[in-house]
Amino acid sequence: MSDVASLKAELRAAIGDARADGTYDEAVTERIHALIGQLTPLTPTPSPYANQDFVAGPWVSEFAQFGPKHTAGKPIQHVSSLKLQSFSKFPDVPVKILEIEQEIRVDGAHYNNVSGMTTPDGAHAGRIVVWGRYTLDEAMPQRYDVSFYAIELVPPPGVSEDDFRAQFGLAADQPLRIEMKPPRLHSDVVYCDEDMRINFGAMGGVYVLKRLAGPGKSVSFD
Repeated sequence: MSDVASLKAELRAAIGDARADGTYDEAVTERIHALIGQLTPLTPTPSPYANQDFVAGPWVSEFAQFGPKHTAGKPIQHVSSLKLQSFSKFPDVPVKILEIEQEIRVDGAHYNNVSGMTTPDGAHAGRIVVWGRYTLDEAMPQRYDVSFYAIELVPPPGVSEDDFRAQFGLAADQPLRIEMKPPRLHSDVVYCDEDMRINFGAMGGVYVLKRLAGPGKSVSFD
């Protein structure tokens, strides 16, 4: 096994060594960060700027150390609220986040975050899509400068928008898509290969993602 393959296997094993609630003890967190530190200089894609098609595609988060205070220390699956997930554009309605995917598409320079969610009791499901676009600068080839411009709540197939609003306790006239003035953020793609990507976020987040097949869930609800 190559050094890179061995480090990736160790990293995924450490990520899998979570407590039952999805959090990590300090020693495991330190191990994860140490392995990330060893992997990033070995990236086969030192210039995402020059390899946008390779970096593109849907990715699912395997590990997320969130930067913002309201999510710091929380596992990927956690109870949150639509307000916290939407830059305060939606009401303070509790939801459970199940998974976090990210979709980068070169055509249109899309950079979309898609979170699978349920009501806290798990009875009803939906998605939160944070629509964004990216720009790149050859001088900083790992950095994706991102402008998020809309937030959308997406019901699952077979559930009407009215029923979806009722299930999540939203007002009957609540818009399910809200345009917004783009907050400017960035994410550095510090490692990317055929099935693993590591990002460092603008607000201190650290993310390990696994490549997925298909067009991405901001395009279709599969």
